[in-house]
Amino acid sequence: MGEINYTYRHKDFDLNLAYYYTMVLQVNSTLFTYAVFYNDRLMALAENCILEELVEPTEMVNELLANFKDVVVGVDAEAFTIVPAELYSTDKVAGYARFFDVKEDEKVLAQQLDDDNFIIYKIKAVVFEAIGKFNLDRCVHSSRGWINVIANTNPAYNTIYINIEEGVAELLRFKNGKLRLYNTFEYKTADDLAYAVSVVFKQMGVLQREVHLYLSGAAVNREYRARLSEFFPVVDINKLKIAKLPEELNSGQLLKLSALLLCVSSEAR
Repeated sequence: MGEINYTYRHKDFDLNLAYYYTMVLQVNSTLFTYAVFYNDRLMALAENCILEELVEPTEMVNELLANFKDVVVGVDAEAFTIVPAELYSTDKVAGYARFFDVKEDEKVLAQQLDDDNFIIYKIKAVVFEAIGKFNLDRCVHSSRGWINVIANTNPAYNTIYINIEEGVAELLRFKNGKLRLYNTFEYKTADDLAYAVSVVFKQMGVLQREVHLYLSGAAVNREYRARLSEFFPVVDINKLKIAKLPEELNSGQLLKLSALLLCVSSEAR
């Protein structure tokens, strides 16, 4: 194996047993996270791997191309739109994609997001090339698992879920068991984050004093939580646990990644 900078590696992790493992990748336009699970137990984690290693593996050839039981690749979108299932058809995808201003170095993907919605989104062509070595049926929008695992908790109408990664945050809200809001926005400071969240609530007609925020994501920190608490009465860390993680890893920070386990194929379960 190459010299991989593992965030975590279980003492029993062995790629010779890959046919018992599920590999989960979370990919954006420059970096990817590599994770391997045995059922729901994390066996290995490597974060902030450069995308070029996924396009043409050198150090991670064995780690990426082992004979895994299943592979799930979650891909971050450059832009997206959500279409109700009753309005979706494959022959309309190109029409929806015109709203994205798709450039020559970008590709469009369309997939079912949940029982009621499809998501159409664009990614960089280099990302498409990187994930092309895997079965595209195993490649999903990176938030699909996160959205569905929260939906399964029967969330209250006044609860907003925010996943905070470096420079980008995602907002999620349900009402009567149905997805009512999913959006992303860029931010630089805690003030940017608080302002963007406040604007969303005003547009939705939800009173800030009635809102319960649940935070997750790799970039969640004390400063962001404290700043949001100045505007909203209840701000908690999302403690949903999808996978068995070692004590030194924060389940809230890895929630979106581990939720991709919900996208494992029925054959691999």
